[in-house]
Amino acid sequence: MTGQWGAKEGRDPRRSHEPAMVREVTELLGGRERVLDLTVGAGGHAEALLESGVRSLVGVDRDPAAIELASERLTRFGSRSALIGATFAELPSIDPVDGVLYDLGLSSMQLDDPARGFSFREEGPLDMRMDGEGDSARDLVNEASEEELARILSEYGEERQSRKVARAIVRARERSPIETTFQLTSVVASAVGKRPGGPHPARRTFQALRVAVNRELEELTVSLPQAVELLAPGGRVVVISYHSLEDRIVKRFFRDEPQLQLLTRKPLRPSEEEVKQNARSASGKLRAAELTGEAA
Repeated sequence: MTGQWGAKEGRDPRRSHEPAMVREVTELLGGRERVLDLTVGAGGHAEALLESGVRSLVGVDRDPAAIELASERLTRFGSRSALIGATFAELPSIDPVDGVLYDLGLSSMQLDDPARGFSFREEGPLDMRMDGEGDSARDLVNEASEEELARILSEYGEERQSRKVARAIVRARERSPIETTFQLTSVVASAVGKRPGGPHPARRTFQALRVAVNRELEELTVSLPQAVELLAPGGRVVVISYHSLEDRIVKRFFRDEPQLQLLTRKPLRPSEEEVKQNARSASGKLRAAELTGEAA
């Protein structure tokens, strides 16, 4: 049973999301004076960083449920932690920090709650909004033109059959609005088919809609330069991404920003042991860079 932003009954959402690459994050940012966690989620990375000796941590998240959960998890650190509800393109006005962390993508606590509408494996309303504001995936699916849907699916989901899927969506909604995740899943599967043993046919469509609804790539592009401006000299920015679109933005920014020195020539990947324990970390790529010049 779920509420609008709740988690499944009997599951502790603070533990259902296992943060990825905690060891690598703490090796890069642990023990620093001030760290800004721009995707605090349920507080897993923040907790590990505070335990590692970080003196002060500010956590940011656009999801009200995440802020509530992180607050519960970090309460034992008292005034050493502070939480702000905002997107990571709305950076708070704070003093320079010694580290900035992004853990991009979708958390398990969001994915596992059918009421959020993120999962093609769970029946629920077609929502996908991380903060509950603005147009939902339902609005996009039922109101965008076929051309716009095809563009979104191709650009944000790298769906090779984007035109076929967009056409199928438009035809289906002419009969009746597409309201739920399973309705959309059925439309996509009927359009592209399903290969035995292959990935779910709706996987790329759901990714594309989520990225579009939450303006994830635009937010990241705006946020990265702002994060660098907040760094003190010698400060580090660490980004964990989970699909090629995000990673490409981070890679190019780190390469082209003259104030940054790469700490990871190639992205770090989760260990085999971690993937066995937390399968959702498998696609993670961690990149890190350090501010070498004077802070802007």
